[in-house]
Amino acid sequence: MRIIELDSTGSTNAEARHFAQQADFGPLWVRADQQTNGRGRNGRNWVSPKGNLYASHLFATDEPLHRLGLYSFVAAIAVYDTLVGLHPKGSWGLKWPNDLLLGKAKISGMLLETGKTHHQSWVIMGIGINLISHPSDTPYPATSLAVHMPQAPSPQHVLTELSGVFDSWRTEFKTKGFTPIRSAWLERAINLPGKVTVRLAQETFNGEAIDLCENGALQVRLSNGTMRDVHAGDVYLG
Repeated sequence: MRIIELDSTGSTNAEARHFAQQADFGPLWVRADQQTNGRGRNGRNWVSPKGNLYASHLFATDEPLHRLGLYSFVAAIAVYDTLVGLHPKGSWGLKWPNDLLLGKAKISGMLLETGKTHHQSWVIMGIGINLISHPSDTPYPATSLAVHMPQAPSPQHVLTELSGVFDSWRTEFKTKGFTPIRSAWLERAINLPGKVTVRLAQETFNGEAIDLCENGALQVRLSNGTMRDVHAGDVYLG
């Protein structure tokens, strides 16, 4: 696996996108010691000091466009399995769609981008993992691996482990479809079923998270019994 190592960059996703625009679809990883313009979901800034993992995985795909978003669940499972392997005694869980929680606090974030260059579709999966530090002013409680173990592993070591695990789950998705990915995600999910608050661009509502749909949506049951599928938005537990 090719790994491009950088001291600093605006964002690893932007660096990976540059490769794709030059018709180099990898597969490859871009890792940087720090980012000066890192982004999370919904355009949020991703604070990126040295010591944490900031990496983006670029690969070509022949999946139809409407299925590319499901790779975020592949990535979530891969990050979960990687970090559980490094800290097996931790209280881990996945929160829809791809947040990994340790002790009910967020330890990683992901940003998926897709595109097509020279008639080839590609995916960039940006992954940030808090290894030695974490922000304190976030909408959802955050943590880092160093809080929970004597010495956090290096970003290089985590990426080496993650790249192999990601490849295995990506192969599973390509050969068997979303069904085994959905099952694996549900096995690792917390608060499902459980009470949630869902915040959309124009609306906030409460309900009970019931299931993960085959298209990746979170199925939520409202107080009046109505079922609602959430395709995008922020989900808060409890």
